[in-house]
Amino acid sequence: MTRRAFRTSRLVLAAGSALSVVGVVVLAVASTRPVSFGWFAYAPSSDTTFTPDGVHLFSTASLVGAGVLVLGLLVLAAWLGYRRGVRRRP
Repeated sequence: MTRRAFRTSRLVLAAGSALSVVGVVVLAVASTRPVSFGWFAYAPSSDTTFTPDGVHLFSTASLVGAGVLVLGLLVLAAWLGYRRGVRRRP
């Protein structure tokens, strides 16, 4: 493996590890805050259907943390696959 490929490999490993750690930290911080949302039974005398925008049971921060964690794990899996598949010199 050339010096440049080795450096790139270490950079990808560091980036994947950093993304995973940041994702876990954001997810841990976001899970300490309760999510507040309202609930209603019906809308009387109304001919329209109520569809709220952006309503989900998870906070936005926890969704971002989970996304960053998954991205970091995908980068680490790609790095591991590359390292396992690279040919060695005899």
